[in-house]
Amino acid sequence: MDKGLKDQAEKILKLGIAKIVQNYTKNALLINACYVSSSRYETLTDTNGLSTTQNIPITLRLDQEIDYQYTNEELVEEYKTDVLDVILKNYVVMSISIVDGILEDLYELFLSNIEEGISDSELSKRVRSAWANDNILNYFVAEDKAGLKKPDDMNTPFIESFTRYKELRLIRHSLVHTDGVISQKNMDSLNEYKEQTPDERKGFSLIDSPMIQDGNKVSLSINIILSIRQYLHRFLVYQFKSVSNA
Repeated sequence: MDKGLKDQAEKILKLGIAKIVQNYTKNALLINACYVSSSRYETLTDTNGLSTTQNIPITLRLDQEIDYQYTNEELVEEYKTDVLDVILKNYVVMSISIVDGILEDLYELFLSNIEEGISDSELSKRVRSAWANDNILNYFVAEDKAGLKKPDDMNTPFIESFTRYKELRLIRHSLVHTDGVISQKNMDSLNEYKEQTPDERKGFSLIDSPMIQDGNKVSLSINIILSIRQYLHRFLVYQFKSVSNA
């Protein structure tokens, strides 16, 4: 990989690392706001309740607007449970989407520089199908393409590093499409990814992690969010080192 291409790839990955840090920072403020709001409504005695639609301008209301009035007691519980859960889910969805975007930008960069004469339409088509049939991974590791390899100071093989990320993409899919219930197809994929992992690292497979409860339900907590943040940061650092060594 020539220096110009390497510099551009490193720039994309540095941006991704910064975005992962920033995304958590903003969500940490939202999480803190939940605890502050819960405490506030727990101690309030001079008011009772909150309307979720009262301050919406008339011109922006739904044709059949439904106004829900929360009592103080309900607000305390909402901020401790359901509202917090929404923030945690949104964090996972946005974090995986950020990394998807960074990797797709990297893929597009490699395609446009390695595939001589590739048209804009063909480039767009290939980027859109980046995640189908492991296209992006196969291109990254192919000797005659990007030729990325495991960094010397890392233990996890390059392909296996992507296996853990693909597991998180399935978690994101379940949160978006099936309200956190993992389909049988995706459970089969998670089992397959575990089988592909060497015995000494099978413990890193998500299917046996606290993130999956009751057999097929995604369960999120502050600690799980922090572990995802840590993993995604390390994953992008891994990709950065791979590019630097290419």
